[in-house]
Amino acid sequence: MEKQIFQFIIESDSIIISRHKNPDLDAYGSQFGLYYSLKTAFPNKDIYVIGDTNQLNQFQDFDEVTPEILSKSLLFILDTVSKQMLQNDDYAKAKKVILIDHHQNDPDISYDIYMKNVLASSTSEMVTLLLQHNDIQITKKAAKPLFMGIVGDTGRFMFSNTSALTFRVVADLVETGIDISAIFNKMYTETFQSKQVKADFFNSISLTKNKVAYRKNDIDFLNKHHMDSSSVSRGLVNQMAGIKEVPIWVNFTFDIQTSKIFCEFRSREIPVIEIAKRHGGGGHLLACGCSVTTWEDTDIILQELDELLEETNNG
Repeated sequence: MEKQIFQFIIESDSIIISRHKNPDLDAYGSQFGLYYSLKTAFPNKDIYVIGDTNQLNQFQDFDEVTPEILSKSLLFILDTVSKQMLQNDDYAKAKKVILIDHHQNDPDISYDIYMKNVLASSTSEMVTLLLQHNDIQITKKAAKPLFMGIVGDTGRFMFSNTSALTFRVVADLVETGIDISAIFNKMYTETFQSKQVKADFFNSISLTKNKVAYRKNDIDFLNKHHMDSSSVSRGLVNQMAGIKEVPIWVNFTFDIQTSKIFCEFRSREIPVIEIAKRHGGGGHLLACGCSVTTWEDTDIILQELDELLEETNNG
Protein backbone atom coordinates (compact mmCIF):
# COMPACT_ATOMS: atom_id res chain seq x y z
CA MET A 1 0.00 0.00 0.00
CA GLU A 2 2.83 2.44 0.84
CA LYS A 3 4.38 1.82 -2.58
CA GLN A 4 1.01 2.45 -4.23
CA ILE A 5 0.70 5.75 -2.36
CA PHE A 6 4.19 6.70 -3.49
CA GLN A 7 3.25 5.85 -7.07
CA PHE A 8 0.18 8.12 -6.82
CA ILE A 9 2.49 10.90 -5.60
CA ILE A 10 4.88 10.37 -8.49
CA GLU A 11 2.03 10.45 -11.02
CA SER A 12 0.42 13.63 -9.62
CA ASP A 13 1.48 17.13 -10.62
CA SER A 14 -0.88 18.69 -8.07
CA ILE A 15 -1.21 17.46 -4.45
CA ILE A 16 -3.46 18.80 -1.69
CA ILE A 17 -2.92 17.84 1.96
CA SER A 18 -5.91 18.14 4.28
CA ARG A 19 -7.05 16.78 7.68
CA HIS A 20 -9.94 17.06 10.10
CA LYS A 21 -11.40 20.38 11.22
CA ASN A 22 -10.61 21.82 14.65
CA PRO A 23 -7.10 20.37 14.29
CA ASP A 24 -5.08 18.99 17.17
CA LEU A 25 -1.30 18.60 17.16
CA ASP A 26 -1.42 15.25 15.37
CA ALA A 27 -3.57 16.68 12.58
CA TYR A 28 -1.18 19.61 12.16
CA GLY A 29 1.90 17.45 12.61
CA SER A 30 1.01 14.84 10.01
CA GLN A 31 -0.20 17.52 7.58
CA PHE A 32 2.83 19.79 7.73
CA GLY A 33 5.30 16.92 8.09
CA LEU A 34 4.02 15.42 4.84
CA TYR A 35 3.79 18.83 3.17
CA TYR A 36 7.34 19.96 3.95
CA SER A 37 8.77 16.57 2.99
CA LEU A 38 6.99 16.45 -0.37
CA LYS A 39 7.87 20.08 -1.11
CA THR A 40 11.55 19.22 -0.64
CA ALA A 41 11.41 15.95 -2.56
CA PHE A 42 9.28 17.25 -5.45
CA PRO A 43 9.99 20.98 -5.91
CA ASN A 44 8.33 21.07 -9.33
CA LYS A 45 4.96 19.79 -8.12
CA ASP A 46 2.15 22.09 -6.98
CA ILE A 47 1.55 21.15 -3.34
CA TYR A 48 -1.02 22.80 -1.08
CA VAL A 49 -2.06 22.65 2.59
CA ILE A 50 -5.69 23.45 3.34
CA GLY A 51 -7.99 23.66 6.34
CA ASP A 52 -9.06 25.77 9.29
CA THR A 53 -6.66 27.04 11.91
CA ASN A 54 -6.42 27.66 15.65
CA GLN A 55 -3.93 28.63 18.33
CA LEU A 56 -2.00 25.34 17.94
CA ASN A 57 -0.81 26.34 14.47
CA GLN A 58 2.90 27.12 14.83
CA PHE A 59 3.73 26.53 11.20
CA GLN A 60 2.25 28.69 8.43
CA ASP A 61 -0.91 30.02 6.82
CA PHE A 62 -3.11 27.77 4.71
CA ASP A 63 -3.71 27.78 0.97
CA GLU A 64 -6.96 28.37 -0.87
CA VAL A 65 -7.62 25.98 -3.74
CA THR A 66 -10.17 26.38 -6.52
CA PRO A 67 -12.52 23.62 -7.68
CA GLU A 68 -10.42 23.44 -10.83
CA ILE A 69 -7.25 22.73 -8.84
CA LEU A 70 -9.07 20.17 -6.69
CA SER A 71 -10.40 18.32 -9.73
CA LYS A 72 -6.88 17.62 -11.01
CA SER A 73 -5.25 16.93 -7.64
CA LEU A 74 -4.32 13.99 -5.47
CA LEU A 75 -5.96 14.74 -2.12
CA PHE A 76 -4.62 13.45 1.20
CA ILE A 77 -7.06 13.44 4.13
CA LEU A 78 -5.19 12.81 7.36
CA ASP A 79 -6.20 11.82 10.88
CA THR A 80 -9.87 11.16 10.11
CA VAL A 81 -12.11 9.03 7.90
CA SER A 82 -15.36 10.67 8.97
CA LYS A 83 -17.37 13.15 6.89
CA GLN A 84 -18.56 15.00 9.98
CA MET A 85 -14.94 15.80 10.82
CA LEU A 86 -14.35 17.58 7.50
CA GLN A 87 -15.07 21.23 6.76
CA ASN A 88 -17.04 20.36 3.63
CA ASP A 89 -17.64 17.61 1.09
CA ASP A 90 -15.44 19.06 -1.65
CA TYR A 91 -13.15 16.04 -1.26
CA ALA A 92 -15.46 14.12 -3.61
CA LYS A 93 -14.35 16.37 -6.48
CA ALA A 94 -10.68 15.44 -6.16
CA LYS A 95 -9.02 13.34 -8.85
CA LYS A 96 -7.84 10.77 -6.30
CA VAL A 97 -8.25 10.53 -2.51
CA ILE A 98 -5.89 8.90 0.01
CA LEU A 99 -6.97 8.43 3.63
CA ILE A 100 -4.34 7.95 6.36
CA ASP A 101 -5.66 7.43 9.86
CA HIS A 102 -5.12 5.56 13.13
CA HIS A 103 -8.62 5.74 14.63
CA GLN A 104 -11.08 2.88 15.14
CA ASN A 105 -13.80 4.31 12.86
CA ASP A 106 -14.90 2.83 9.56
CA PRO A 107 -14.72 5.40 6.73
CA ASP A 108 -17.78 7.08 5.28
CA ILE A 109 -15.57 9.04 2.86
CA SER A 110 -15.04 7.76 -0.68
CA TYR A 111 -11.38 6.93 -1.30
CA ASP A 112 -8.90 5.33 -3.67
CA ILE A 113 -6.47 4.21 -0.95
CA TYR A 114 -7.14 3.84 2.76
CA MET A 115 -4.08 3.37 4.96
CA LYS A 116 -5.23 2.39 8.47
CA ASN A 117 -3.25 1.38 11.53
CA VAL A 118 -5.11 1.48 14.85
CA LEU A 119 -1.93 0.34 16.62
CA ALA A 120 -0.03 3.45 15.57
CA SER A 121 0.42 6.11 18.22
CA SER A 122 -0.62 8.82 15.79
CA THR A 123 -1.11 9.71 12.16
CA SER A 124 2.20 11.58 12.44
CA GLU A 125 3.91 8.28 13.23
CA MET A 126 2.24 6.69 10.19
CA VAL A 127 3.31 9.55 7.91
CA THR A 128 6.89 9.36 9.20
CA LEU A 129 7.06 5.65 8.38
CA LEU A 130 5.43 6.21 4.97
CA LEU A 131 8.10 8.76 4.09
CA GLN A 132 10.93 6.58 5.39
CA HIS A 133 9.75 3.46 3.59
CA ASN A 134 9.67 5.37 0.31
CA ASP A 135 13.10 6.98 0.87
CA ILE A 136 11.66 10.51 1.02
CA GLN A 137 13.94 12.71 3.08
CA ILE A 138 12.51 14.09 6.31
CA THR A 139 14.19 17.43 6.80
CA LYS A 140 14.57 19.21 10.12
CA LYS A 141 11.67 21.46 9.11
CA ALA A 142 9.43 18.44 8.48
CA ALA A 143 10.63 16.56 11.57
CA LYS A 144 9.45 19.29 13.96
CA PRO A 145 5.69 19.01 13.21
CA LEU A 146 5.90 15.21 13.01
CA PHE A 147 7.56 15.10 16.43
CA MET A 148 4.96 17.50 17.86
CA GLY A 149 2.13 15.39 16.45
CA ILE A 150 3.47 12.24 18.09
CA VAL A 151 4.05 14.03 21.39
CA GLY A 152 0.53 15.44 21.32
CA ASP A 153 -1.24 12.16 20.64
CA THR A 154 0.84 10.15 23.13
CA GLY A 155 0.50 12.70 25.93
CA ARG A 156 4.27 13.16 26.05
CA PHE A 157 4.71 9.37 25.69
CA MET A 158 2.56 8.61 28.75
CA PHE A 159 -0.43 7.07 26.94
CA SER A 160 -0.76 3.35 26.29
CA ASN A 161 -0.59 3.90 22.52
CA THR A 162 3.15 4.58 22.86
CA SER A 163 5.13 1.61 21.54
CA ALA A 164 8.75 0.65 21.00
CA LEU A 165 8.25 1.60 17.35
CA THR A 166 7.05 5.04 18.45
CA PHE A 167 10.35 5.64 20.24
CA ARG A 168 12.35 4.41 17.23
CA VAL A 169 10.44 6.79 14.98
CA VAL A 170 10.98 9.66 17.41
CA ALA A 171 14.71 8.86 17.60
CA ASP A 172 14.94 9.23 13.82
CA LEU A 173 13.16 12.59 13.97
CA VAL A 174 15.43 13.83 16.76
CA GLU A 175 18.47 12.87 14.68
CA THR A 176 17.48 15.51 12.10
CA GLY A 177 18.63 18.14 14.62
CA ILE A 178 15.34 19.40 16.03
CA ASP A 179 15.63 21.13 19.40
CA ILE A 180 13.27 19.09 21.57
CA SER A 181 13.79 21.32 24.61
CA ALA A 182 12.70 24.39 22.63
CA ILE A 183 9.76 22.46 21.16
CA PHE A 184 8.54 21.32 24.59
CA ASN A 185 8.92 24.83 25.99
CA LYS A 186 6.84 26.20 23.11
CA MET A 187 4.19 23.50 23.48
CA TYR A 188 3.79 23.57 27.26
CA THR A 189 4.74 27.03 28.49
CA GLU A 190 1.58 29.06 29.05
CA THR A 191 0.39 32.42 30.27
CA PHE A 192 -0.79 33.33 33.74
CA GLN A 193 -4.26 33.85 32.25
CA SER A 194 -4.22 30.30 30.84
CA LYS A 195 -3.46 28.94 34.31
CA GLN A 196 -6.38 30.94 35.69
CA VAL A 197 -8.73 29.45 33.08
CA LYS A 198 -7.62 25.95 34.06
CA ALA A 199 -8.15 26.73 37.72
CA ASP A 200 -11.67 27.99 36.98
CA PHE A 201 -12.34 24.88 34.91
CA PHE A 202 -11.06 22.49 37.57
CA ASN A 203 -12.96 24.14 40.39
CA SER A 204 -16.25 23.27 38.68
CA ILE A 205 -15.61 19.59 38.01
CA SER A 206 -18.35 17.20 39.16
CA LEU A 207 -18.41 13.44 39.84
CA THR A 208 -21.04 10.80 39.16
CA LYS A 209 -21.86 8.11 41.70
CA ASN A 210 -19.13 5.81 40.39
CA LYS A 211 -16.56 8.60 39.96
CA VAL A 212 -16.87 9.63 36.33
CA ALA A 213 -15.50 13.19 36.36
CA TYR A 214 -17.21 15.68 34.07
CA ARG A 215 -17.44 19.35 33.24
CA LYS A 216 -20.21 21.16 31.33
CA ASN A 217 -18.91 24.27 29.56
CA ASP A 218 -21.72 26.54 28.45
CA ILE A 219 -21.64 29.73 26.39
CA ASP A 220 -21.08 31.81 29.54
CA PHE A 221 -17.82 29.97 30.26
CA LEU A 222 -16.62 30.46 26.66
CA ASN A 223 -17.46 34.16 26.71
CA LYS A 224 -15.98 34.71 30.14
CA HIS A 225 -12.59 33.44 29.03
CA HIS A 226 -12.81 34.52 25.36
CA MET A 227 -12.17 30.96 24.18
CA ASP A 228 -13.45 28.93 21.24
CA SER A 229 -15.23 25.64 21.82
CA SER A 230 -12.46 23.47 20.36
CA SER A 231 -9.84 24.96 22.69
CA VAL A 232 -12.04 24.27 25.69
CA SER A 233 -13.25 20.85 24.55
CA ARG A 234 -9.95 19.22 23.64
CA GLY A 235 -7.62 21.67 25.31
CA LEU A 236 -9.04 21.31 28.82
CA VAL A 237 -10.36 17.76 28.97
CA ASN A 238 -7.17 16.38 30.51
CA GLN A 239 -7.32 18.81 33.40
CA MET A 240 -9.36 15.95 34.85
CA ALA A 241 -6.65 13.36 34.11
CA GLY A 242 -4.38 11.85 36.73
CA ILE A 243 -6.90 11.88 39.59
CA LYS A 244 -6.53 8.62 41.52
CA GLU A 245 -10.24 8.20 42.21
CA VAL A 246 -11.31 8.99 38.61
CA PRO A 247 -10.92 6.25 35.96
CA ILE A 248 -13.07 8.00 33.30
CA TRP A 249 -13.54 11.70 32.57
CA VAL A 250 -15.58 13.56 29.98
CA ASN A 251 -15.74 17.19 28.87
CA PHE A 252 -18.92 18.70 27.40
CA THR A 253 -18.60 22.00 25.55
CA PHE A 254 -21.22 24.06 23.75
CA ASP A 255 -20.18 25.05 20.22
CA ILE A 256 -21.46 28.47 19.19
CA GLN A 257 -21.06 27.88 15.46
CA THR A 258 -23.04 24.64 15.23
CA SER A 259 -25.19 24.90 18.41
CA LYS A 260 -24.04 21.36 19.21
CA ILE A 261 -22.26 20.08 22.28
CA PHE A 262 -18.80 18.59 21.81
CA CYS A 263 -18.18 15.54 24.00
CA GLU A 264 -14.59 14.45 24.72
CA PHE A 265 -14.22 11.06 26.46
CA ARG A 266 -11.02 9.94 28.20
CA SER A 267 -10.25 6.82 30.22
CA ARG A 268 -7.22 5.50 32.02
CA GLU A 269 -7.77 1.85 31.03
CA ILE A 270 -11.48 1.04 30.48
CA PRO A 271 -12.50 1.26 26.78
CA VAL A 272 -15.16 3.92 26.24
CA ILE A 273 -15.31 4.05 22.46
CA GLU A 274 -18.53 2.03 22.15
CA ILE A 275 -20.42 4.71 24.05
CA ALA A 276 -18.96 7.38 21.77
CA LYS A 277 -20.02 5.34 18.73
CA ARG A 278 -23.50 4.91 20.19
CA HIS A 279 -23.85 8.68 19.94
CA GLY A 280 -22.45 9.01 16.42
CA GLY A 281 -18.80 9.52 17.31
CA GLY A 282 -15.61 7.49 17.44
CA GLY A 283 -11.87 7.66 17.93
CA HIS A 284 -9.65 5.48 20.09
CA LEU A 285 -10.47 2.93 22.76
CA LEU A 286 -9.50 5.27 25.60
CA ALA A 287 -9.76 8.66 23.89
CA CYS A 288 -12.73 9.43 21.70
CA GLY A 289 -15.61 11.81 21.23
CA CYS A 290 -18.95 12.70 19.68
CA SER A 291 -21.37 15.61 19.28
CA VAL A 292 -24.89 15.83 20.69
CA THR A 293 -27.65 18.40 20.44
CA THR A 294 -28.92 18.91 24.00
CA TRP A 295 -27.64 18.94 27.57
CA GLU A 296 -30.13 16.16 28.26
CA ASP A 297 -28.09 14.04 25.81
CA THR A 298 -24.99 14.66 27.94
CA ASP A 299 -26.84 13.37 30.98
CA ILE A 300 -27.61 10.16 29.08
CA ILE A 301 -23.91 9.80 28.23
CA LEU A 302 -22.96 10.32 31.88
CA GLN A 303 -25.44 7.65 32.93
CA GLU A 304 -24.02 5.20 30.38
CA LEU A 305 -20.44 5.90 31.48
CA ASP A 306 -21.43 5.55 35.14
CA GLU A 307 -23.14 2.22 34.40
CA LEU A 308 -20.02 1.07 32.52
CA LEU A 309 -17.93 1.78 35.61
CA GLU A 310 -20.43 0.03 37.86
CA GLU A 311 -20.39 -3.06 35.63
CA THR A 312 -16.60 -3.01 35.59
CA ASN A 313 -16.34 -2.63 39.35
CA ASN A 314 -18.83 -5.47 39.92
CA GLY A 315 -17.27 -7.71 37.30
